Amino acid sequence: MVVKKLPKRFFLFSFTFIFCMLFLTFNATAGIEEHITRTESGFYYTIQKGDTLWDLSHSFSNTPWVWPEMWQYNPQIKNPHLIYPGQKILIYKKEWEGTEKQPEPVVEEPVQKIVTYHTFKEIDRVGFIREKAIAQHGSIFKVLNDVVLITTGNMVYIYPEPGAPQLSVGSKYTTFRTLDPIKDEETNKYIGIQHLLSGVVEITSVEAEFAIGKVIYSYRDILIDDLLMPYEKRDAKIPIKESKQGLSGKVIKGEEDETITAQFSFIFFDKGEIDGVEPGQFYSLYMQEIARPNPEKVRDVTLTPHRIGELIVLHTEQTTSTALVIQSDRQITPENLVMPLEVSKN
Repeated sequence: MVVKKLPKRFFLFSFTFIFCMLFLTFNATAGIEEHITRTESGFYYTIQKGDTLWDLSHSFSNTPWVWPEMWQYNPQIKNPHLIYPGQKILIYKKEWEGTEKQPEPVVEEPVQKIVTYHTFKEIDRVGFIREKAIAQHGSIFKVLNDVVLITTGNMVYIYPEPGAPQLSVGSKYTTFRTLDPIKDEETNKYIGIQHLLSGVVEITSVEAEFAIGKVIYSYRDILIDDLLMPYEKRDAKIPIKESKQGLSGKVIKGEEDETITAQFSFIFFDKGEIDGVEPGQFYSLYMQEIARPNPEKVRDVTLTPHRIGELIVLHTEQTTSTALVIQSDRQITPENLVMPLEVSKN
């Protein structure tokens, strides 16, 4: 889920908008001025034919990479890739004036690049694929009252893993389960083991042979035999970065072990930290088909890749990454290609 509530930490971004508005008639987008509406509440722009948030972000803030923040300013836009002529979008809100952080004067030093962020508040639930299974600290063997669905508020009984660090009252642990080892469908090469995160428990009591914990978060159904690993709070603010040029990867699978049918699904792809992939990068998704152009010859050819969607990287391991599909034109499946984001969105 993409969070669209705009926190005040984006005021620096709005300051960039204000700067561009003041000098709008002096830059290459001078014709855009006639589509600006100034009101007591702020500045609005009327969408024209052919506009995209990518292009408008470049026009108003001198970089296309902050289009997600422009989308967050305008919650009436349900799909950032579907905007229509005649729609009005907020560029600058009057009540923000004076609240943005003003940059300090820089004398004889290069101007520092403004860092923008993508906020994803559910970052703690994002699973991963790792070459070896992570060491467990215990496992759930029973739930109080034997309820069918273990969820937030339930009390669970935990068996400590022999040899692991001792569980302690007040400590928090992420509950997870590992799935079958994953191999490349084409080459049969081993990729790793998927870790599916199910929730967070806090230890409330430690007995001689077991511990008791309370479920404080449930990302999905928590199951008997789910494992425990120390909980580490992840930063929901992900700096937006340019994609790694020249990268060519492919989708491994969806997180939920089901066919990926729409945007806002989590997927894994086969490139990671050693390939230069970082959280906050955007990549395009492509499908590439094989066909036989000449029916009389037994020879298939690989067709030109066709762009079908876009993703943002949320988490990276050494050789794999977890991403959120933020736009898709059709079903996303294993073997779809992952490539650098297109320079334009025409």
